[in-house]
Amino acid sequence: MSRRGVAMAWPLLKNLALDGAYLCSSYTLTATQAVCAVQATVLARDTIRSRTSTNPVPSLRPSCCRPAASHSPGTSTHVLNGYFNNSTFNWLLRSQYSSAGASWRPQAHARGFSASTAMSYEGAAGGDGNDNRPGTGSGGSGSGPPAGETRISLGEALNQLVDAAIEKVEAGQMEEAVSLLKDGLNTFEPVFTNSPELGELHNQAALLLLFQGRPEEAAHHAQASLDTTKRHFGTRSLLTAHRLLRLGVCRFAQGNMADAAGLLREALDLLDGASTLGAGSAAAGDAASPASDPGSRCEAGFYLDSVALAHVKDGGGVEALSASLRENLRGMKEAYGAESMILSLALSLHSRLVNGGLEQADFLVGEALLKQQIMLLSEVSGPHSEDAAVARYKLATYYYSNDMLQDAGSVVRQAAVALRAHYPEEHDLLVLCKHRLGMICAAQGDHRSASQLLQASRQHFSGAGGQSMLAKEADIGLAMAKFRALDTAREPSARCKQLRHEALELLRTEIEALATAIGHGHMLVQGATRYYGQLSKIAR
Repeated sequence: MSRRGVAMAWPLLKNLALDGAYLCSSYTLTATQAVCAVQATVLARDTIRSRTSTNPVPSLRPSCCRPAASHSPGTSTHVLNGYFNNSTFNWLLRSQYSSAGASWRPQAHARGFSASTAMSYEGAAGGDGNDNRPGTGSGGSGSGPPAGETRISLGEALNQLVDAAIEKVEAGQMEEAVSLLKDGLNTFEPVFTNSPELGELHNQAALLLLFQGRPEEAAHHAQASLDTTKRHFGTRSLLTAHRLLRLGVCRFAQGNMADAAGLLREALDLLDGASTLGAGSAAAGDAASPASDPGSRCEAGFYLDSVALAHVKDGGGVEALSASLRENLRGMKEAYGAESMILSLALSLHSRLVNGGLEQADFLVGEALLKQQIMLLSEVSGPHSEDAAVARYKLATYYYSNDMLQDAGSVVRQAAVALRAHYPEEHDLLVLCKHRLGMICAAQGDHRSASQLLQASRQHFSGAGGQSMLAKEADIGLAMAKFRALDTAREPSARCKQLRHEALELLRTEIEALATAIGHGHMLVQGATRYYGQLSKIAR
């Protein structure tokens, strides 16, 4: 079915009966009109359009490599979460893929409503050969619509409902898209309590809720979708495998790794079995066969790798999983497209694992996770893409905070080179790279370069909101540069000691201000405290 706009979809729903048996049912029409009434004020403004959303949805709550860990939005202490809250930088330091959907465009894939019904309802559950699905049969002779009337089946009506939701997503109205699907479920479920098509509506709602960072609600819909599908199509169907996969991803997003692993393995077993059974038709050239679903197998494999990654305790374990993660990600990209929601969600949830790993005491785990993230983003967007450059900036910041200044300088310069291919020098991202380079220079003792770079970044980022946190960090770097600028050969000993004490007190004050704003456990605060200790030793 082609993607219809809301303005086309809802008038059809308003005027046509929805049951597959074509029964004239006044309460069905009334229920349908109720959904239309809910959306009436929105539909008047809708136009038929297809464009990429540039509005990032709220970021997912950060996870941690330690399964038991949890965080609340705005209080996380990893390298950048919480650093730019309430500002245009919220998306920046997590990369676009840690705030799912920052640049997602819907793509056709195996579990989209139209695709999965066409692929699986008849193939997995057995149609009657006349385009009737289980639960929506013709009902025998004499059950067609009265003369002069046009009716559509429940499946077709729900297809149009999902098309309307897709239009909302394309317009960057994710919340309204979720509301459309929920309103449809509230309307249709009491009327068609035993319809298999409602399982797909729950499935689509689960995907959008996952994308919004609402895994608890998503899991509810994913479980309902799985229960409905099992009831109609059994436990061994390909469609059941898709539902198991969606619920497994929800459990992963919730941090329930044990349940996630079980569901994902079960889904992968069914998908592998379907692939084996369908080998004959695929060999005959039926590439669109229901059994030909490499994207879902790669998605299940990616999340199984990610479950293993959540339990890794050393850098070598992270590196051992990198090749498999990349291969599965590549398979998802080939199946769904580089800008698909499925792919963005996978990268977003991987980013949560990375952010959690940065909180561990083991530096090598954090370093390996950041390098892995750069590799995956380079696989999807290219090694010189903005996403890969932002991930490199994160790695440079991690190095800076752990006193690996030479490595930090090298990586941040690589990020700046890539960003210059996309933006002018005054762009926020490039100023951010210069800011980090200034902090590196301050820690290294190059007070002249540090002062020049940090005075510029402080002026650029001064102001209200999250960007002022960068200005606070610039103040720390400038205080470090002031200490380093003291010339012991020119100043009397007592005077030099006094000036150093004043510079250290200024530095301590600036560090405390930053800690008050973003927390004493924040990586940047810990890094600044490390350099304060080094300067204190010099002063003594």
